[in-house]
Amino acid sequence: MKNLHLDRRTKYSLQVIRSALFELLETKDLKNITVTDICRLADVNRGTFYKYYDDVPDLFYKIELSIMEEAGETIRQNCLEHFSVEKLIANSLNIIATNRDFTRMLAKNPAETRFLQGIISSFRPQLIETMLANIPDLTEEMSDLYFDFILGGTVNILLQWIKNNMVIPARQMETLSIQFINSVLNTRLCSFTDT
Repeated sequence: MKNLHLDRRTKYSLQVIRSALFELLETKDLKNITVTDICRLADVNRGTFYKYYDDVPDLFYKIELSIMEEAGETIRQNCLEHFSVEKLIANSLNIIATNRDFTRMLAKNPAETRFLQGIISSFRPQLIETMLANIPDLTEEMSDLYFDFILGGTVNILLQWIKNNMVIPARQMETLSIQFINSVLNTRLCSFTDT
């Protein structure tokens, strides 16, 4: 019974620390939040905080990593066997919508996060294969440039959506994102010659 009590206490401590960070991010930038701020708001002592995290950036990173691992697994289960851009975007938007506290944190600190890039990048091989199949004359070398273009554009569209409190319905964002990606996939390459 003692281990169950410790597990509950650990879960509670991790949750209140995480919630305190999210609440503080409503009014402060990540770089301005201190361990003292979090401990005061979460009503835990510094020893409890340092038992689980090295500092505030480590807390941010571990939250991001756990959601990214969960998101990656969810998308892999839904997309790996029969990959499609539509499934990738739909699953990504669902994960963003179900983790609203985290996505608000993303909007406040977009430069600090690798979350959205990580989700889409985990499907780099499938996206490149899709591009090579759809864009005539695309070389493997150029496919890297196209992938980076799709990644950057999609991530920026999603960050803008999050910053605007997701007022556009997720279904409409899904359509817009897919249209953006498909516009790249439907590109005809110009032939470049040396002059």
